[in-house]
Amino acid sequence: MTDSTITLIVLACMSVLFIINKPPIALTAMSGAAVLVFLGVISPAEMFDALAGNTIVLIAGMMVIGAGLFHTGVAEAFSNRVIRITGTSEVGVMVAVLIVGTAISAIASGVAVAAMLLPVVIGICRQAGVNVSRQMLPLAFAASFGSSLTLVGAASNVIVSGQIENLGHRPLTFFELSKVGIPVAIVGIVYLLTIGRKLMPATDQSTNSFLSRYTERESIKFNRVKAITSVVILFVVLIAMVIDSEYLPMSFVAAVGALITILSGCLKENQAYRSIDWSVIFVIAGMSAVTAGMAESGAAQLIGDATVSLLGENPNKMGILIVIFTVVALLTNVMLNTSTALLLTTIFVPVAVAAGLNPNAAAVTICVAASSPFLTPVGSGQNVLVAQPGGLKTVDFMKPGVGLTVAVGVTAMIFIPIFWPL
Repeated sequence: MTDSTITLIVLACMSVLFIINKPPIALTAMSGAAVLVFLGVISPAEMFDALAGNTIVLIAGMMVIGAGLFHTGVAEAFSNRVIRITGTSEVGVMVAVLIVGTAISAIASGVAVAAMLLPVVIGICRQAGVNVSRQMLPLAFAASFGSSLTLVGAASNVIVSGQIENLGHRPLTFFELSKVGIPVAIVGIVYLLTIGRKLMPATDQSTNSFLSRYTERESIKFNRVKAITSVVILFVVLIAMVIDSEYLPMSFVAAVGALITILSGCLKENQAYRSIDWSVIFVIAGMSAVTAGMAESGAAQLIGDATVSLLGENPNKMGILIVIFTVVALLTNVMLNTSTALLLTTIFVPVAVAAGLNPNAAAVTICVAASSPFLTPVGSGQNVLVAQPGGLKTVDFMKPGVGLTVAVGVTAMIFIPIFWPL
């Protein structure tokens, strides 16, 4: 059996385990890498190369900096101010949730954004007598909209950028995704305030006993000096990332920003450790090793050649983009978006190149689709967070989610060819 066949079999088995979510995703990723080592497809060193890579450092650093905003009370104070401005009617609260969630998730983890806003939104809903269940979906979806506004909006964006660079193509710049991310966010917000709002649960499915766990939680105390410090750190880091100098790569800037966040007292050392989602780190490490196996064994090229042959001699470039978006968007609803991005970037970028398609257009399509988990309560961490307090089931996500996915897909297919000519 050839190395490429072995790698494809391992990848297929991992995909099934990702979908059924047993065992945990991080364990599946590392186990798949270990199997490839034992079978001689990759070396033992390659299994752990990613742990010292720029992608891991960048993601961990931004997680720590983002946590500093929460622990100093900046994020909560900002959210409360915006919500006071928009009012406490159902539409007013929904507008505030969508705007604040989208804005903050552009620079912080969507899960962290949802976790921070959850008690705030629930408290306002209960005080104003607004249906809690109908505000949970906008909260989760907004935390996904912001993911496509910057490179660090989602770990999957950084992963895709790193993978296309490994494949020999230009990585994505910090604000490059905003060219399509801004239209996607606007369309998504408008959809949820109009058509989507009519498809959300008509009755409040939440329970008072469960909601009390959130509203009775002690609020984070606002520390003016530390809050200003954390904001300054964030802006300096963002400016340095926008400049993107070869002497100050984004990973280094994020690491230094994280260190200053801790040294300045904005975040305690133990809080910094807890702010890092280690499962994401090990998923990236394991899947990066599998990605290396895909490349070295020829499995990725094999898939690319097979797909291109199925598409015909002169495949339609827009058709390829639509296929990429559809497959990624569907899989990201049952798999971790980081795993989806890692798996499919390796497969689809070579396909795009073989078909003469701009590889960065394919990469951006993957980024947008991987941040579109609108169909299931397990599509993302933020979906999981809001499902229980809102009493939401899969059908509650799918009713507005199907139309939202289509709206995001159509918007992406309009703007991607404009800014990344095919």
